[in-house]
Amino acid sequence: MLKTRLITALIGVVLLAVAITYGGLFFNLVMSVLAVIGWVECVSLFRHMKRRLLPLWGLIYIVLVCGSLVFGNYPLAVFLGVLVMLAMVIEYTFCNGKITLPAVQSTISSLLYVTSGFMALMVLRDNRIYENTSYYADQESFGMAVIWLVLISIWASDTFAYFVGRSIGKRNIVPTISPNKTLEGFIGGFIGCILTGWLGSICLGLPLHFGLGMGVIVGVLAPLGDLFESKLKRQADKKDSGTLLPGHGGVLDRFDSLLFAAPLVLAYILMLP
Repeated sequence: MLKTRLITALIGVVLLAVAITYGGLFFNLVMSVLAVIGWVECVSLFRHMKRRLLPLWGLIYIVLVCGSLVFGNYPLAVFLGVLVMLAMVIEYTFCNGKITLPAVQSTISSLLYVTSGFMALMVLRDNRIYENTSYYADQESFGMAVIWLVLISIWASDTFAYFVGRSIGKRNIVPTISPNKTLEGFIGGFIGCILTGWLGSICLGLPLHFGLGMGVIVGVLAPLGDLFESKLKRQADKKDSGTLLPGHGGVLDRFDSLLFAAPLVLAYILMLP
């Protein structure tokens, strides 16, 4: 089992590193594929919970929005995303009994949960969003560095939380969802994120508030993303969200923290002068 996990992790890290390094169309296509797989896993979880989603509308949303982001057309992505959601509401309004309001509500919220993180990474990798900021130094690899800083911060959160929780953890946060998560581990993970953001700012020559703000966001939202996905799996009575990654489960299992953290990191960066 350990050997399988290590091999899967190694292959995944290499593929992800290649995608991040090349960026552009290749990186965006990889993120789009992950979003599609994540959506399929989410539909499966809801099916096990005896709750209905609208799989086809979800795929249409991902294809249109991610397709727009692949080519860097952000206004079109927003327009098409809102249009698809309105189309679902219109179908509910005029097609009596065909779909239910809970199905529409669950589909929209699930789509935002599954896809927003991957779409945020697509935008963060694009150097154009940093061009009018005070800290951008016209570096070709700037977007790549930001992506790595986000991912390393998430890794730091998991790693610090694990070792601190295992060493001194006593107070369980939500034992009914994740019995091994402790308050001490959460604090350790939060501190790890702050340190990672601080060191990242120094290494990249960025203002301290850039990395520290990112550290705070990841430190709070990464464990929440983990807990949220754990609760979904418990309600669905499933150990993993999928089987794509041997020894690791599915896409949602591996990217649960990122799905919560990346959109807020993007919003924070866009607010910086």
